[in-house]
Amino acid sequence: MSKKRKHGDGTVRLRKDGRWEGRVVIGYDDNNKPKTRNVLAHSKTECLEKLNVLREECEKLTGRLSKKAKPDMPFGDWLDLWYNTYSKPALKITTQDCY
Repeated sequence: MSKKRKHGDGTVRLRKDGRWEGRVVIGYDDNNKPKTRNVLAHSKTECLEKLNVLREECEKLTGRLSKKAKPDMPFGDWLDLWYNTYSKPALKITTQDCY
């Protein structure tokens, strides 16, 4: 049985052609389908290194690091983050005005 990877670390698998593939979700499109990027390598360790570099580059480009909640974040800032990220896109405009 394989080991479980942490959430957001991506997926690493061995392909039929003998190469290792690393895949990470970098965001979601308008239809909420995941946008992914992948890397290929001849060894698992090389694939993990490439995957870490890819994930760091994607986080810098998309700004996902700034949108994450932090343990020392004040409650008001967390509430604003939650509302703008998760709640607001699903609400009608009139409901957003009431909030």
